[in-house]
Amino acid sequence: MAPKKSSKKSGSNSKKQQQQQQQQEKQQQQEETNVVVDEVGSGPLNLTTIRKSFKNTKYKTPKKSKNLKQILTAERNLELALDVPTYQNIECPPSVLPQKKYCDITGLTAKYTDPKTGLRYHNAEIYQFIRTLSVPNVQAYLASRNAAVVLK
Repeated sequence: MAPKKSSKKSGSNSKKQQQQQQQQEKQQQQEETNVVVDEVGSGPLNLTTIRKSFKNTKYKTPKKSKNLKQILTAERNLELALDVPTYQNIECPPSVLPQKKYCDITGLTAKYTDPKTGLRYHNAEIYQFIRTLSVPNVQAYLASRNAAVVLK
C-alpha cells in the first residue's frame, strides 16, 4: 500500500504556523534586546519605559533605621492609650546587679577606693596623684560624683 498524501491545505497551514512562530520569536528577541529607536523630533528618551533586565525585580532595598529622636517625635504625634508601651513610658524594675564604680579622675572602672579621701581610683599611678591633691580639690571631685563629704 502506498502512503496517503496530505492535502495542500494542511501543508499551507503548517507554513503559516511556522511563519507566525518566527514572527513571535522575532518580537520576543526585540523585546529582550530592548532596541529603542529615537526618532527625530519625538522628544527626550523616556528611560522608565525600557525594561531593565539587569535589575532583579524581586530585590527590595533594606529599611533605613531611625534614630531615637525620630522615633520619639513620631510617637508624640500618635495618640495611643496609656497602657500601650512606648519609648517614653517604658518602666522596668531596678537592676539586681551591683552599680558599677568609676574612677573619679580618669573615668575608667575603679577597682580601689582611697580610705582617707573616699575617692575611687583605677591604678597605683592615679593613687599617687590623689595623694598630691589638696582638700578643696578632693571636695570638688567628690561633689562631681554627688558624694560631698566634709573632710577634716
